[in-house]
Amino acid sequence: VHSHSLGLNGESFRSEKNLKIAFFLTIFILLVEFSGAIISKSMALYSNSGHILVDASSLLLAWFAQKQIRKIPNGKNTYGYHRMGILAALLNSLLLLIISAVLIYESYLRLLRPEIVNSKIMIIFPIVSLFINVLIGLKIHKDIHSNLNLKGSFFHILGDSLISVAIIAAGIIIYFTGLDYVDPIMSLIVSPIIAIGAFSVINETINILLEGVPKEIDFLKVKTEILKKRGVEEVHDLHIWSMSKSFRLLSAHILIEKNISNSSDICCIIEDIQKTLKEKFEINHVVIQPELTICDMTNTFCIHQNV
Repeated sequence: VHSHSLGLNGESFRSEKNLKIAFFLTIFILLVEFSGAIISKSMALYSNSGHILVDASSLLLAWFAQKQIRKIPNGKNTYGYHRMGILAALLNSLLLLIISAVLIYESYLRLLRPEIVNSKIMIIFPIVSLFINVLIGLKIHKDIHSNLNLKGSFFHILGDSLISVAIIAAGIIIYFTGLDYVDPIMSLIVSPIIAIGAFSVINETINILLEGVPKEIDFLKVKTEILKKRGVEEVHDLHIWSMSKSFRLLSAHILIEKNISNSSDICCIIEDIQKTLKEKFEINHVVIQPELTICDMTNTFCIHQNV
């Protein structure tokens, strides 16, 4: 017996729309930053333009993945395409790590050989980029807790915003002091922050791909809730995993008490379990196998967790 829910709702459509808007706004930011780099001859702005180009690519990839998620499940992909978003989030995060490493290396080289730049342009153009990035961030922030794909894109945008702030601050300091090496120092401060965000997303995506228990769910609490139900004597072969950040699944075998044998009573017990799991743990797809006698402990396909 199971509950039917594939997690396809208005949230998916909203996320796709937000990614589309974010992509085109990021392209505009790229044009602004690259124009500023040409005018000011600032390597910092050139580097940030490259960073933004990667961001635009990641948003395009995330947009594509979100469209795949909405595809209807079929005989080949019975759960649909939810993992496309997870794979895109993982790729985005790996790109962020590469970007962080490149920024640290380039900043080190710039620190050894400071270059004279037009500090006024370094201040004005990143302010425009920062304003647009804030708009994008506010647009997608409300969905990042339920969508790893958007979370990865959000950290790209956060990285852009932090770099813009660093460039603005560096431009102001250089304008008043003439200390050109301030620019690479700012970059060395910002780059590790980008990497920390990337590692956070990578950890979550790997856990999902390995079909681990979602970090927000306590395995023992779920088992305890099931055992509280009337008519449930024992729970085993319990598995909790997720297809995406917001699409959680559970399967389990429950041993029904000996005094209950009526099929309608068993169905009521299972429906009660499904309702509780949905309300307390936001588990969307629940499959329960009722048993009147416990599985053979030597059965490879029936796992008795020792927890």
